[in-house]
Amino acid sequence: MPGDAIGVQVEGEAETNRILVCLEVDDAVIDEALAHRCDTIITFHPLIYSPLTSITRSNRVGTLVQRLIRSSISLISVHTAYDAFPQGTNAILAEKLGLHIVGPLQPTSDSGFGMGLVARTQSPMPIDEFVSVVRNVCGGPVKYVEPTSGVVNTVAIVAGSGMSFFDAAVASSADTFLTADVKYHGFHAARNVIGLVDPGHYEMEQFVPAGLSAILRQHVADSVIIHTSSVVTNPIRYAYPNEEIFSSQPSGTV
Repeated sequence: MPGDAIGVQVEGEAETNRILVCLEVDDAVIDEALAHRCDTIITFHPLIYSPLTSITRSNRVGTLVQRLIRSSISLISVHTAYDAFPQGTNAILAEKLGLHIVGPLQPTSDSGFGMGLVARTQSPMPIDEFVSVVRNVCGGPVKYVEPTSGVVNTVAIVAGSGMSFFDAAVASSADTFLTADVKYHGFHAARNVIGLVDPGHYEMEQFVPAGLSAILRQHVADSVIIHTSSVVTNPIRYAYPNEEIFSSQPSGTV
């Protein structure tokens, strides 16, 4: 996507021999890379998104960049390049949800590539049943607006912050839009127009490291060791009435 920060963000060793694949970088991820003696981290979310005017310990990004440089660890971001990949972010989630992929929501000039996707359920599902599947797969609380018919059949999916694709989802004739970081007024806009389901940003993208590792394994030399990060980087905690505060964990398939 235009303006996205992908590619090499920190240059470390001249050769890559041991890779750690993660969703995003924090101190625990760098600790994990050091424990595995990795010389390269491949991250989904960019660490450096806005131009750095200084690299200091007064902010999170500056502190992490310093650690990477001192440790001679290269950092490579894939972000929307992996989102647009036919077997990327959205395809992984669709598979976890048991959906049949129809095609990209917003195709690019490359065959099969595009931002988001459109998928179908195996058979029409009441919205409560669909939300239950999403909750079980993603492992967190789900906010939603019902589709006009109350039934889910065709789903537009944009994992992560996808409300900029709301109009594309409506134009796709999908009855439900599955995305994250939806604001209150976004739910208002969806009422009587399209179902809108928000299971959370991390919750939708938590399966990326394993999927990206599998793709990399097909394209790098056998001598290169690939580790998939086990660090839960979600900074959000959830509190429910009469229940303990908890952090979402990767939950796997239904």
